[in-house]
Amino acid sequence: MSDVVTRLSQTINSLHNTNFVEGNTISNDPERLRVTNEIYELAKVSDQMKEQTNAKIDDVIQEKILRDKSPEAKLGRRKMAIRAAYGEFMCSLLFYTPIFGVIFNCSLNNWSSHATTVLVAFVGGFQAIAVSFAFSSVSGAHFNSAISFALWLTGKLSNRRLIMYVFVQLLASIIGVGICAGMFLGDLQVAYVACTVTPVDNSRLDKVFATEFFLTFFLTYVAFTVAFEDAEKQKKESMSFKTISDSKGLTLYASTPQSKTGFAPFSIGFTVFSLSLIGGGSNGAFNPGRMFGPAIYSNNWDSLWLYWLAQIIGASTAALLVSNMHRFGLENKVNSETTAKEVFSKAAESNNLIRRRNQRLDHDNERDGNDN
Repeated sequence: MSDVVTRLSQTINSLHNTNFVEGNTISNDPERLRVTNEIYELAKVSDQMKEQTNAKIDDVIQEKILRDKSPEAKLGRRKMAIRAAYGEFMCSLLFYTPIFGVIFNCSLNNWSSHATTVLVAFVGGFQAIAVSFAFSSVSGAHFNSAISFALWLTGKLSNRRLIMYVFVQLLASIIGVGICAGMFLGDLQVAYVACTVTPVDNSRLDKVFATEFFLTFFLTYVAFTVAFEDAEKQKKESMSFKTISDSKGLTLYASTPQSKTGFAPFSIGFTVFSLSLIGGGSNGAFNPGRMFGPAIYSNNWDSLWLYWLAQIIGASTAALLVSNMHRFGLENKVNSETTAKEVFSKAAESNNLIRRRNQRLDHDNERDGNDN
């Protein structure tokens, strides 16, 4: 990159002799056209250099890090897997329990169904934001077995970790309902039934499938686009080699303001909020774990298999679409490229440093001449 900046610094002085202003249309002035073409060519060279560097890092990670089968590497991955499973359990528990708690409160106090729907949407959206920020770098913050399955299907989650994640998610749902049962007084069976998601009309199961398919599709598509699809690429930017090795088979992402996925929790949370207001023919669950705990306590398994089938197919379809966009030439490479403006800015900065140094030298020479 330093060679690129040096080359451009040698020509950028000519810009001071023109009326080049960012945003103006390039005229037929040969000097301006020459400098503009130079910036464009150097930006392309910079992109190629960055791609070569990333390719070398990827080779090191694949050959030396992820294929390391030493006892130390296996122990590190085992510890990371246990940490991730525990994190996913707590993430799911913190997501499900407040939702169940709101439904318990509304049903036991005879609140209207419309108010309950709005409150559940708010709580679900806010909790999704909170747990995504808290657990994105620990477990990936799935809190949804359909999304975990989609990550496994696209090679972002290993077989063992998929089984662990689904198990702890369903367990968290059971415990979440149990926690709420220990908090509230009254006819708890009414609350259990209220928490259970069932079809609006049992004679229109096609509506159930369609609703769950599309709601889960929308949520998964957003989650993959803003967080999961580029998570592996961002590991090398935000994690050490040891952490990359330990997190093999896991899809983790950073949700700090400095990271590219820093605002992913907000996108996911707002999507959960908006989808929760739809309802549709299925009353809108779009999460297998959300249904499992209440189904056990109410002993109501009505069409549960259809809900789960639609959710898994919807999540899988969205994940495959996002993961295979590059096959259609639609891969977004903007974030990995160096823009011409960045090259220009670095070159201009370098050029200014050279000018100031030359001015100081001229000033020192002039002062020495006066002293003589």
